[in-house]
Amino acid sequence: MRKIIVALSLLAVIACKNKEENNSEPSIMEAADGVKNLNKAADALKDYEKKTEELKKLSPVSNAVFKQVLTDRLDDLPRTSYNAGAASSMGMSTAEANYGEVNTKAVKVTLLDGAGETGSAMLAIIHMTLAMDMESIEGTKTEQTEEFNEYRSLTQNNTDPNSYTNSKITFIYKERFQITFEGFKMQLDELKSYAKRLDLSQLDQ
Repeated sequence: MRKIIVALSLLAVIACKNKEENNSEPSIMEAADGVKNLNKAADALKDYEKKTEELKKLSPVSNAVFKQVLTDRLDDLPRTSYNAGAASSMGMSTAEANYGEVNTKAVKVTLLDGAGETGSAMLAIIHMTLAMDMESIEGTKTEQTEEFNEYRSLTQNNTDPNSYTNSKITFIYKERFQITFEGFKMQLDELKSYAKRLDLSQLDQ
């Protein structure tokens, strides 16, 4: 229960901050939708508590497994960098790889293992976020929850050609791994096509 309260408080603070940044008061419908989403988040986290306890007892996968997933190419884009274990000091098992060149077209892929105390807590937060029905449009930026490749996902897209990051997809694979794709000089539809080409089966336990 304490975890639910803390997580919901965090979401409430974020929601209030977003409203302050937009300099607008929420309408009655927006307030009702906000309460509905917080209820969904609470229910999702409560349902996920058993899975969180299971993940705490697991050992993270090795960096070698991550490297098998983040191969030297993503379709036509060559891998330009790879890094694993950077968050190990915080008790998390992560890896990331960049494909292509950010000045032309590139994709960044980040993997986070939900095993262990810290990893399971991080996964619980994203699971709670994905449970909500979200859609936000601000200028050229759109953020929403949707179904992608049979996974509940959080997607972002920015049509501004001068934006450094144009698109992003986040979802949970096999109830354990948080997978994030970021597109540079690339709209969301194209990023989705690259995301579908990454073979995640090496993460299967």
